[in-house]
Amino acid sequence: MFCPECKAEYRQGFTRCTDCDVELVESYAEAVRHPIAKKVEVGDEYGARLWHGKDPHFYVGLLGSLWNKKVACYGTPEYPPIRDSMQGLHRTNSDSAEFEVWVSKEDLPLAKWILDSDKEEYEKGLPEQNGSSAKPTPDDVSPETSGVCPLCFGEFTTAYTRCPNCEVPLNSPHAEVAAEDLAWQLCDFVHPKFLIELRKALKAASIPFNNANISYGDVISAWSSRPNYGVLVLKRDFKQATQVMSQILQHWEFEPSAGFLVGRDSLLPYGLELAARKGWDPEDISALVWSDANIGLVGGIGLALQEHRIPYRVDTEQLGTARILVHPEDEARARELVQEVREGPRPE
Repeated sequence: MFCPECKAEYRQGFTRCTDCDVELVESYAEAVRHPIAKKVEVGDEYGARLWHGKDPHFYVGLLGSLWNKKVACYGTPEYPPIRDSMQGLHRTNSDSAEFEVWVSKEDLPLAKWILDSDKEEYEKGLPEQNGSSAKPTPDDVSPETSGVCPLCFGEFTTAYTRCPNCEVPLNSPHAEVAAEDLAWQLCDFVHPKFLIELRKALKAASIPFNNANISYGDVISAWSSRPNYGVLVLKRDFKQATQVMSQILQHWEFEPSAGFLVGRDSLLPYGLELAARKGWDPEDISALVWSDANIGLVGGIGLALQEHRIPYRVDTEQLGTARILVHPEDEARARELVQEVREGPRPE
């Protein structure tokens, strides 16, 4: 018999824990899975379960969406692997892994809105398009390039047939590439320590990924000067790599409110100092250029406006509707940018 709170073991005949004053359960596995044990792990600040499910891609994506909007949350495997004092953690079946996300009761309405928006965007890419990645076109590469790596997009001359960074055959920039040889995004999770462990696990499983031979001890800057948190694999390896990621996630708990939070809050106003230099007050940012129930679209539209230095503010006062407002002088250009983000650029 085991206590579901302190995990103490009792001989047969005992029914309650003398320290915690709760009913005992019959096995250690049940103690780990017991709701009381879960409540102790989660803590009082996370009193509402927002989501649970088996999809590891949606799980980490939802955590990222909540973090980006400054919603404190707690992510954990629903049934953590059982720890054996002699043998360490038992491996569990990644196909049966389930995950859950907890938030505070106060944040639950906003978190549900974010969850619904994420589901809407995620379902648009089903069944597998959430993992797809664009390939470079012949116009993107230099004339002397004879091969392009499908994972890190490095360009190589005739001296190479395989990418020294990723150990995969190069693709010809002028020939049609089979779908199985294209890169698919496995993970874009802004958590360096988790990504280090994921890269190590992929290497141990002999699954090629972007820049596998450069380093997996820190975050790699590959496509730009900023850290690259994306992990790419070939489409042929995507299913197996997903199983590896799911297995790793079963040994992780994520609590971003404890100090890990990256990026600017997409719901904050932008460019108020720039507006002030133009003589505009915050209340002058009043022209509505976008409104939608999908709060997840705020970030992309905001980035487009920031790129063109257009001050804006976000209104989420009416729960379930997000609004972006700009100054009337910027309204026409802002509407064009919104359309480009939502529908693609207008034809010339």
